[in-house]
Order: sequence, then structure tokens, then C-alpha cells
Amino acid sequence: MTLRTGAFRNTTFWILASPFLLLVVSGLLAESAEAKQRNNVAFASVATLKSRLPNASGFKVEAMQVTDAGAACIQFRTRDGIGGTSRDQAVVVGRDVARSSARDGRFEKAWNRQCLGQSYDVTGSVDHFF
Repeated sequence: MTLRTGAFRNTTFWILASPFLLLVVSGLLAESAEAKQRNNVAFASVATLKSRLPNASGFKVEAMQVTDAGAACIQFRTRDGIGGTSRDQAVVVGRDVARSSARDGRFEKAWNRQCLGQSYDVTGSVDHFF
């Protein structure tokens, strides 16, 4: 009875390599799930912001960041009643919207608290849908 060494080497290789392959695949899937969650926060935040605008005509997201805490920091523009363009910023956390044009002081506090740390750029994702 002779043992084929090639088959033994292949089996040994796959036994040793399979845990590493599993780690790589699970890492790729986890990153994809995190990116999906950030995009979901972005889409919901833009929809919330648009629903709170008095006039959403010509709405365009210029830049958007999402934080791990679920805050969306949005720079956007809209068209005003006479055809001009108006630029604005907003912080959206859940259903709470603080806009820079509101002048009630909430925006500055929200921006400093939510938007100055680490965040992820999701501008490209929302650009296709809004």
C-alpha cells in the first residue's frame, strides 16, 4: 500500500488554509453590511430632510457624511422661488433636523457635536437617487 504524497499535501494545505479563508470572506461580508447600513442611514436622512424643506425644488446633495452614531451631515442646494440657487447645510439624526439657515442655534451645536469626528463619505450613493 502506497500513500500518494500529493493528495496528502493538498489536503493538509486546505485544512490549514480554510480558517484564514473563512476570516477573509467574513471580513468582506461584514464590511459590506456596514456600508449598507451607512447607505440606509443616508437615504433615510435625505428623505427626512427633503420632507422638512419648505421648497424642495432643485434639491441636490453636494456633500454628505455619515457617522458611526447614525448622524448625517449634509451640504445641499435648492432652487428658490425666483430661480436662484440657495446653499444650506443640515444635520439629521433620526427624525431630528437642524439646518444652518434656521438661525436658532441648534445647527452649530449639532454640527460640532455630530460632524467634526470620524465620518464616511456617502455622497456618491445618494447622488444616484436624489
